[in-house]
Amino acid sequence: MSHFDHVSRRGFLRAGAGAGLAAGLGGLGVITLGPVPGALAQTGRVLKVNTLASAAAINVPMQAALRSLLPQIPGYGEPEVRPTKKIPQIAQEVIAGAADFGDADVASTLAAAEAGADVKIIGLSYNNTSQVVVSNADKVKSLEQIAEQGGTIAVNSIGDFMYVMLVGALIKRKIDPKKINFIEMGSSGDRARALIAGRVDAVPMHVEQAAELATRGNYQILVKPWQEFGNWFSAIVMTTAKWLEPDENKAAAVALLKAVLTSFRKTNSDYAWYKQQVATYASSKELKAADDAVLKPVWETLTKDIKAFPNDMQTMTADEFAKMIPVYKEAGALTGTLKLENIIDRTYVDRAVKELA
Repeated sequence: MSHFDHVSRRGFLRAGAGAGLAAGLGGLGVITLGPVPGALAQTGRVLKVNTLASAAAINVPMQAALRSLLPQIPGYGEPEVRPTKKIPQIAQEVIAGAADFGDADVASTLAAAEAGADVKIIGLSYNNTSQVVVSNADKVKSLEQIAEQGGTIAVNSIGDFMYVMLVGALIKRKIDPKKINFIEMGSSGDRARALIAGRVDAVPMHVEQAAELATRGNYQILVKPWQEFGNWFSAIVMTTAKWLEPDENKAAAVALLKAVLTSFRKTNSDYAWYKQQVATYASSKELKAADDAVLKPVWETLTKDIKAFPNDMQTMTADEFAKMIPVYKEAGALTGTLKLENIIDRTYVDRAVKELA
């Protein structure tokens, strides 16, 4: 099988990734965190949750869980959702006790745990990743070609989950990662513009961003992580063992995960519901306003191909996470000393599944 897929507009629609979205090409903005119309008004415990400063299509169910569904659980008010552009800061603040939960990235969370931090991964923000690696096919058509030319790939940060995934993909192809110049470029919009301008050879971006870019020129997908590695975890719900000690905090963890699971299940079964959440929580104006011809293929890609929202978070096991560790070791992001069974804790998601049943 080829190491890339051509991304014509027709091809992307046929593949179920959608087209016509400008999400991220102008930079993903900070989501609005105002009151949700129609949400159940009630008072109750206010949880502090750190999350990403932007919401692509794959992030929407988590935002809907936090902002709309959690406040409907008796005893809980609307949480204090605190977005940040500095991804490692999400987990850092939870570890420091400044937040109750983190909608955090796997890379910095596992690195913190390996360094001795008190970390418990109790759920998934979503399964896998919707980010793909895209190049201008008029210039390069494969990772091999980029390496041969000593080319450049822009990533959010060295050591993050997409950087590690890329190193793993290179090693699978017997390509020396040192032959590629990796540079840091934090904004997905900046990365897309750098690719368009020809300043870099490839960049990671969400599938809906790649679909929009395909309408502007001969751009193609070089790497789909879910095809390379199966479950390439990228975002998780984390807290600390210390925070979980009181019974009321254990109950709060279950409540949060019940909201997330409900959002996952609604997303999988009800496209109309998902479309409504996108219109409310997506960062991109274009994504918010997307019609069915554009959004439904994106939804199908997320739910069927990527399997981003498992109904019971059944993929969240130490064994599944362990499959990524060798790649992290090869990339120098981890030494591989973690005892994942002490970090991945299904206690609260299993209780949430049982209570929802």
